[in-house]
Amino acid sequence: MKRLHTNGNVKAQVWLLLVAAALLGAVFGLVPEHLGAQAIGGNRTQVPGLEACSYLLGPAEFRYAAEESWTRVSAATEAVAQIIRPVIIRSSPLLPAIRINFIDEHIFSRIEQSGMEAAALSSDTEFLRRVTLDLTGRIPDADSVVAFVADTNGAKRDAIIDGLSVSPEYVDRWTMFFGDLFRLNGQATNVNRYTQGRDAFYLYLKDSIAANKPYDQLVREMITATGDNHTGGAANFPVGGRVPGGPIQDTYDGMAVQAASMFLGIQVVDCLLCHDGVGRLDTVNLWGSRQTRFNMWGLSSFFANTVVRRERISDRPRLLRYTVIDNDSPRLGYRLNTDDGNRSSRLPVGDIDEVAPKYPFLIAASSPFVDANQGGLVEGETRRETLANLITGDIQFARAIVNYIWEELMVEPLVSPSNGFDPDRLDPGVALPGEWTVQPTNPELLEAMAEWFQQTNFDLRALVTLIAKSRTYQLSGAYPTEWKPEYVPYYARKYARRLDAEEIHDAITKATGMMPIYPIRSRTGTSLAPVQWAMQFPDTREPGSNRRVRFFLDAFGRGDRDQTFRDSDGSVLQALNLMNHDFVNDRIDSRLGGSTIGAALRENDSPTEIIWRLYLATLSRFPSDDEVALLLPMMNELGDAEGAESLQWILMNKLDFLFNY
Repeated sequence: MKRLHTNGNVKAQVWLLLVAAALLGAVFGLVPEHLGAQAIGGNRTQVPGLEACSYLLGPAEFRYAAEESWTRVSAATEAVAQIIRPVIIRSSPLLPAIRINFIDEHIFSRIEQSGMEAAALSSDTEFLRRVTLDLTGRIPDADSVVAFVADTNGAKRDAIIDGLSVSPEYVDRWTMFFGDLFRLNGQATNVNRYTQGRDAFYLYLKDSIAANKPYDQLVREMITATGDNHTGGAANFPVGGRVPGGPIQDTYDGMAVQAASMFLGIQVVDCLLCHDGVGRLDTVNLWGSRQTRFNMWGLSSFFANTVVRRERISDRPRLLRYTVIDNDSPRLGYRLNTDDGNRSSRLPVGDIDEVAPKYPFLIAASSPFVDANQGGLVEGETRRETLANLITGDIQFARAIVNYIWEELMVEPLVSPSNGFDPDRLDPGVALPGEWTVQPTNPELLEAMAEWFQQTNFDLRALVTLIAKSRTYQLSGAYPTEWKPEYVPYYARKYARRLDAEEIHDAITKATGMMPIYPIRSRTGTSLAPVQWAMQFPDTREPGSNRRVRFFLDAFGRGDRDQTFRDSDGSVLQALNLMNHDFVNDRIDSRLGGSTIGAALRENDSPTEIIWRLYLATLSRFPSDDEVALLLPMMNELGDAEGAESLQWILMNKLDFLFNY
């Protein structure tokens, strides 16, 4: 605790401990494991049991896993709601929500049919902090909070959303999201892109988000990319599918798994490329249980003339470059002639010893590709061009990204886990065998959003703002009656999520006003300029130039985009970092003139004004009368400088600082 151990005033120490206890609760209980929100977004969640290829989970276990997730989401939201409920109405009353767009029609109609009650509309401060974090990864500044609350324009929420969605911070935040989804990294188990490849991939994604490139165009470019991965960013996608240590078919399979999981949300392809689904996926994935390995080889065959050449361009330091080309040599193809490598043997099926490209997923009758090729090759196109058109023309492509982004903004996905789609359980009009149930929690909404996304030319910014402008997204986190975990699929309140590691770092720097500078360094060099915000790091192994900050970020579960995926479980280590890490304590020193505290002292703020300033800067809200009454004796006892330091420390260790609600 800041300066507590050096302060000789025992009475002051007692004041500080009492106030901290009143505001924080048990310090080591700030982020207990059961309050961690489920890991979200893209490849952040994995199908249970598939990592180790063990298929023991049946429908009952999957339902239990879903209910466990609902319990976790509910626990986190209820814990934060207990803190925010007494103070969120200070900036504006909690008003009933009205339906704004088709999302609300689907959600509120279902809530009404269930007999449930929806939460009220969020207060202004609750909404502003939420949407600023969700769209930009940063907390709003104090002046923005005051101005937003004072604004009487009825359209001010839409205006804020529109402004945030075209900001540079929006680009940083969604580049981080897609970096997670597409596993953008310099080093991975299967391939080393080196810093040059990582930087090229990062800049490609960042430029695409900044230009609001249509999502189908972005994906087609990555699937079909050719050229040098150090200069052509999109080429790093096929490079990422490279699988060493086995026959070339392993790499074709790796590229197929990437495409199916990332773009279609169907992770079971990884299982099916080792064996048929029957007997292994019977209780895990209905669609997968009906598929054969031969069908999945048809998907891998679209990559069977993709050549990833490796070239050493430096010995000291050792540096490789990859070049991706399409080679139409008849010697290349998906051949059934392997008995080693990373997957089980590939043996001829009857007299077939080479598998032709064939799209294994259902193609809607309205797709422009269904009549032309029935899921096979198209004359005049490369294999990957045909596959790119088939994937982006498939409604499942739209469903997958809608579900990924819904999860990112709404915490609980419509299909969970978000890369665990079961294509045979999406239509509520189709009778399902045995204990199987429809997979999406709201299948009609999922389908409506997917179709809308197609019709809007795959506009990612429009998708994000559509969700943010809905009254469903803008509901309060506080619920008016008793809440039960089984209510989670109804979205009758806004769920809390723990901030990602980068968001926590950036919230601390913004709240304190003390900005760092991080060179992006590597032994093989980098083309990227230094950055101040963690949300601007090109991958989750930065900052290479600052080991202590890297340790702080890693403690909050950012993962490595390879073997360790992002998660938001809590831990004692996280609480210790927030209380004691130099990154936190060095930013709340009253002697630092450029800090938020320094500004308050320089302008001779009264103790009450200091409290208000720090609450607005740190928690993005006004303090309640009770909070001011609790804090003033501490401020008077410790003095302005030490009192401000202690208050800043307390606020950054509060649960409502650590969570977005």
